[in-house]
Amino acid sequence: MGKRGAFRRWFGWRRQPGSVEPAAEDRTPRTVFVLSGGSVRGAAQAGMLRVLLEAGVRPDALVAVSAGALNATFLVADPTVDQARRLEDVWRDVAERKPIRGSVVRNVAAIVRGKPSFDTGDRLRSVIADHVPMDDLSEAVLPCHVGTTDASTGQVVWWTSGPLVDLLCATTAVPGVLPAVDLGDGTLHIDGGVVSNIPLRRGLSLEPTRLVVLDVAAKFAPAEKQTALSLMMVGVRAAAAELTRQQWLDVPAELDVLHVELPTEDDAPDFEFDLVPDLLEQGAEVARRALETADGTATA
Repeated sequence: MGKRGAFRRWFGWRRQPGSVEPAAEDRTPRTVFVLSGGSVRGAAQAGMLRVLLEAGVRPDALVAVSAGALNATFLVADPTVDQARRLEDVWRDVAERKPIRGSVVRNVAAIVRGKPSFDTGDRLRSVIADHVPMDDLSEAVLPCHVGTTDASTGQVVWWTSGPLVDLLCATTAVPGVLPAVDLGDGTLHIDGGVVSNIPLRRGLSLEPTRLVVLDVAAKFAPAEKQTALSLMMVGVRAAAAELTRQQWLDVPAELDVLHVELPTEDDAPDFEFDLVPDLLEQGAEVARRALETADGTATA
């Protein structure tokens, strides 16, 4: 996937043809965090964010989809270590409340009745509304770009303002599982990770000097661990994985990149909220290892 495990020093500006390279003292560092989707694995990003902030790695802007958008929008209201710790507490509360309920009977009934989703989304909306740190995304302290997928065109739509509860309900609306959301533009919107689950191109469009990728995207579970829901999502994940591969190829070789990746070799849980405490710890640990690798391999 072309992933990079460390910062490569220093900033790696991209020059346009015919432009004059700015003097070193004129280069303004700009760190962009890219937060992937990953359903309940998004809890790991909370641990990652805390460790990164504790180490002094701070964003100037964030780009996020799906579960990553829940984390990014919480952080940009107050981009501090304390806020990252509060985000971990939010995930612990989510684990207790289980905003998406699994029921084979109910899900089959939804299919038979021709309903657009297995879950009404009411519990998730309630949890989001209880924890959002601001009413509108435009109130964020740092620029935050949240992606949703236009259900009528399949195109990603990027938002830097708008009612935050509605935006988060839309960008987390896994197709078939949660209902699409009307964001007031005459169309319905679903999970932003459907098309671009690790939105690297949007991050690159902000012309970063550093790119920090918090990657909790689902991998493909072994055949013996596949569920009906995971099998339904194989096509979606395969398309998203191929686009992600292409987007990694777009990342300039000279750009400083820290890829903090959550391994999911054995399983790729979607809605197993009992795993949240472990995921918080795993996210913190992989962030520590990524930072140690960066410190040990960066060259002048």
